[in-house]
Amino acid sequence: MVRKQTETHGEESPEMQPKISHAALIRPQTLADIEMREPDSKEIWYGHSILTSTLFPPTQPAAGTDFVSKTNGTLEYVLEAGIDPEERKRKFPYGKYPRLVMAWIAKQIRAAGRHKTEYVDPETRTITIPSIWQLCNEMGLPRGGKTADKIQEQLRLLLSSHITIRRTTGFAGGKLHDMVSLPIVEAVRFKEDDANAAFSGSAFVLTQEVYNRLARESAPFDTRASSLLLSGRSVLPYDVYVWITGSMKNLDHDLPVSWDWLYERFGDGIADMRNFRLKFRRALDKVSEVYPAARFTVTRKAVILHPSPTAIAAHPKSVETTAVEE
Repeated sequence: MVRKQTETHGEESPEMQPKISHAALIRPQTLADIEMREPDSKEIWYGHSILTSTLFPPTQPAAGTDFVSKTNGTLEYVLEAGIDPEERKRKFPYGKYPRLVMAWIAKQIRAAGRHKTEYVDPETRTITIPSIWQLCNEMGLPRGGKTADKIQEQLRLLLSSHITIRRTTGFAGGKLHDMVSLPIVEAVRFKEDDANAAFSGSAFVLTQEVYNRLARESAPFDTRASSLLLSGRSVLPYDVYVWITGSMKNLDHDLPVSWDWLYERFGDGIADMRNFRLKFRRALDKVSEVYPAARFTVTRKAVILHPSPTAIAAHPKSVETTAVEE
């Protein structure tokens, strides 16, 4: 019997072809979209280089970790884990979801201004999340299943945690430490739905300090870019993007940033400087894809930021923003 051979013309059969992830298929389209048009108002969120990014560890710290901290000039931000009201364990908020929630809160605060909205009451500094389903919809995330469960958990951890902002000032022969101890919230109410996490919600009152910093020090960024940067396993590209977008707001001179400073700010979970430099360079490459106008030079001693167009073009009628202190 003669076996019939199928001509393939050099192409692999469907079973032999490598599978391409959904993110890989969407990436070229998103990059082209970023290049072709300005983001609309729904695609513009606000980031703070610490409060919406690096203050939150990329993974859950080892048991026994008392706190994590980040410095910004004379300020030090200290994050202490609260007690999860559901599991009754002390855990840190971590990963991408606290970052997204805090950036979404900053956006809502900016959008509200002095007027009460569905999500923000500026007079009482109250933030309302009617449901996890609605929050996911606002953030462009799947509205059910594991995503809703994860966001519900991270929201609990975020609102249970505690932030201390400490200012250190120098004088001849020593230092002064002015400490302001602040929870993220003054009061919080959870509405938990045991049958479906998507229907759970919350309302909470932000402290004056945290509310003001999100309102005044956050800088706009493009959520199309941030979605791509958070599509991998690492939050480092996103953190670098938020930092650079804020730094470029009022930058009018070259700014050298030492590798030691960068390691302290972005190096959580990376064992040594050599590995950090490699990962940071890769993060910069990804940032350049979504923010090609950003100009910087990488040297052996530092990363030098050069004055560049902002990631979001300024509009006369837009809310006035203040660059994150760097």
